[in-house]
Amino acid sequence: MLETSHPVGPIPWRRSLRTRLALWTSLTSILLLAAVALIFYLAIRGVLIANTQAEMRGLSQQAAGRLEATLDSVQVSGRTLAGAASGLGRQPMDLRALMQATLDADPAIAGVMIAMEPGRLGDEDPGFDWYVRRQGPAKLESRLAELGYADFRIEPWYTRTVGTSQPWWSEAYSNDATAGDLFVTYNLPLYRPGSEGVKGGAIGMVSLDVPVRRLRAQLGQLVDDPALVPMLFSPEHQVVMHPRPDHRGPLDEVIKERGRPDLAPLADALKRRMSLEFVHDVPGEDGEPAQRHYSFTRPVGDSGWSFALSVPERVILAQLDEVTLWGLGGGLLGVALCVWAVRRHAGRIARPIEDLTDSAGHLARGEFDYPLRHTQRKDEVGVMARAFDTARTSLKRQMREIADMGSARQKLESELDIARDIQRGMLPPGGRLRENGSAVEWQGLLEPAKAVGGDFYNVFRRDGHVLWFVIGDVSDKGVPAALFMARTMTVLEVAAEAGGSPGAALAEAAAHLAERNETCMFATVLCGVLDLRGGRLSLASAGHEAPVLLHADGRREWLPVPTAGPLGIDVAGDYPVWHGRLEPGDTLLLYTDGVTEAFDAADQAFGEDRMLAALDPALEPAALCTTLAHAVHEFAGNAPQSDDITLLALRYDGNPEGG
Repeated sequence: MLETSHPVGPIPWRRSLRTRLALWTSLTSILLLAAVALIFYLAIRGVLIANTQAEMRGLSQQAAGRLEATLDSVQVSGRTLAGAASGLGRQPMDLRALMQATLDADPAIAGVMIAMEPGRLGDEDPGFDWYVRRQGPAKLESRLAELGYADFRIEPWYTRTVGTSQPWWSEAYSNDATAGDLFVTYNLPLYRPGSEGVKGGAIGMVSLDVPVRRLRAQLGQLVDDPALVPMLFSPEHQVVMHPRPDHRGPLDEVIKERGRPDLAPLADALKRRMSLEFVHDVPGEDGEPAQRHYSFTRPVGDSGWSFALSVPERVILAQLDEVTLWGLGGGLLGVALCVWAVRRHAGRIARPIEDLTDSAGHLARGEFDYPLRHTQRKDEVGVMARAFDTARTSLKRQMREIADMGSARQKLESELDIARDIQRGMLPPGGRLRENGSAVEWQGLLEPAKAVGGDFYNVFRRDGHVLWFVIGDVSDKGVPAALFMARTMTVLEVAAEAGGSPGAALAEAAAHLAERNETCMFATVLCGVLDLRGGRLSLASAGHEAPVLLHADGRREWLPVPTAGPLGIDVAGDYPVWHGRLEPGDTLLLYTDGVTEAFDAADQAFGEDRMLAALDPALEPAALCTTLAHAVHEFAGNAPQSDDITLLALRYDGNPEGG
């Protein structure tokens, strides 16, 4: 029966195709709606802002034109009055009549003043000062002394006017004479006929009072519209008119004290007497976010006055935001209806798929003959059903083949287990040999990389006091290597029984193994003979790794054993023999390259240095082999074993007085 990691049965509604179809339909519709709404919003937003800027540009220009007309009218009236007063000289009745006529002629003027210094028209001239202002439908007249100016000649506004040849506008002010209302005054010097503009030639001054409310009236609905921010600036850059009282006064102080650095471009434009259109962010109050404003500044003719009009972006976009929200609401309602319709009618599409899903569930439980529907359909479902039916037939056939392969594999594994047991049975166990007070103890270890391997070792006794030992590594792994290994061990044992040196035994074995070796397999072999009488040691190598001698005093050294070609390929002319001696307590370690060429996950080899470091001369042969094998496995970690690991350790406890 097939195994599955997922339960087989009815699909929950939240995972069904019809639910997913409805979900993806709704998500796609919502994303499409959001994209269309965003494009619509950005497009309309740009159009609204552009149209508003054009409208604001026109309104600011129109308002500046109205103010210019009013201020020009006052300036013309002032120049006319100054010229007429100079011609009349000091004639109080005529001057008063002229002042009243000026007041009647221009409704923008709320008060008229003429001040002439005594003695300027003659030695006996007492001077003239008079002030006429509107008071409802009536006019009030008084001397300047009655207004609190005992000597007008020392007042700053008088000294400035007669000290310059240019008329000027005062800053906005209010006092008892203005009944608390804000006024601005246009001041002109008064000259004798023929001495106009001559320094020191002024005999007095003329001033015309204009109420700020009159200037506000010229702005019409701009002042009363809560969505707009109209601003009026005097020639000295004073904020004369602003919806917020705390923003009136010198513009530089407003920028610094009210935290309005966004108005710095406006201050620069006023100083240059130029128009300006700019976008700026007005800081919010009480932690509110900043609001973007679009502002337009226009100079009011040549009067030195300037007018600015500002509109918040939120006002421009308020109606657009409302329309967008209504549009999104309607769109979401449409999406909901669409999802409902898709969910309602998706069953016709999803039901055949659900039938195939049910058949798949039975197939997963091993019910290969469960009826399969929709194989006769001509659409995609029919193609899927027929493919599913073909796959079911193929699966049944493959299940039979897998069962047969499983049986064959089980048989092969059983045979390999037997072969592994046979191979291990060919290897000698650890042992100890004693002769005339001398002894040698040995222990071997073989860990094949596969079920069976090509490494081998052997130890056998000859002539009572002589111990032969051999270790080898076949060129391949697995079953072929194991067969060649068995042949090599047999040939070597026979050659050793014939007597002679290890070199002669290798030469004899090489001759036999080279015969009928069509597979060209070979083996590296190290063969040795230890005479217990005095520890004499003879070693010969057929391409094998040099052994390690562990001295009783803790020293470790590689033995310089000469080597010739491996066994099985060709017969070497001579296998030279190395002669040495083992002292009591010395240990001889033989190994195959599966130790030094063991690799870790980073593809680094264990190597000879790590091998020497892992060897402890004080350990017994069995412990020495186990410790070294453990060090190799710990170094390799999770990396697969690349080759057979074989060790053979011999410890000599000899009689130093032996022959």
